[in-house]
Amino acid sequence: MMKPKTLVTTSGGNSKLGPCTASTARRVGESCPLDCALLPNNAGPDDPVCYAHKGRMRFHPSIIAKFGNESTAEALAKADGVPLIRHLTGGDWLKPTTDGRRVVDRDHARDVIAWHSKPSQRFTIGWSYTHAPDQLDRAGFGPDSWPANFAILASVDAIEDADRLQRAGWHTARVVDDPKDKARNETLCPFDLAKHNGTARPAITCASCRLCCPGAKKNIAFVNLTGAK
Repeated sequence: MMKPKTLVTTSGGNSKLGPCTASTARRVGESCPLDCALLPNNAGPDDPVCYAHKGRMRFHPSIIAKFGNESTAEALAKADGVPLIRHLTGGDWLKPTTDGRRVVDRDHARDVIAWHSKPSQRFTIGWSYTHAPDQLDRAGFGPDSWPANFAILASVDAIEDADRLQRAGWHTARVVDDPKDKARNETLCPFDLAKHNGTARPAITCASCRLCCPGAKKNIAFVNLTGAK
């Protein structure tokens, strides 16, 4: 099997995540479910595509190939001591097989769990999203399999999928075209909401994202601002 590389960025230059947030990324496609509706090969001409194919993110594949680590543990060592880390700003928790399928990358998941479980990382809060929650569940990495300082949300395209996965114990993340489309049990991303309304964005601090995605473990609704998801 091929092993997707993991890239860690510690500069904290993301305008949404804030100044104290490290991030990881893997190549989109080789680490993603083949049936993901947001992959360019699966999207129609008028359908949204994964945001990792937009803007600066479109350069990630070549950067990951050049600077990424085959060992997730080695990659994460570069982020030791950071207060916040957003896992997989691009890519997912899978890896390709020699016959072209996608299976859960158990080594990657175990390395993330081990890193967050280290005593030196007990104050590091991490979070991620996945379009493969059912595969992770079947592989033994369901919503209750992760350390207390890490949250993984199931990315869903339909409210019916959100309802099903929430009943199974997952917290979910969904993109809505209009803020009023959020469900009653979903929290709108305040950053997205302010940008959608054309108002001043919330001040980005070291605590910004942790209040919703990883810290409170809520169901999140992001507002579609770019035509990507």
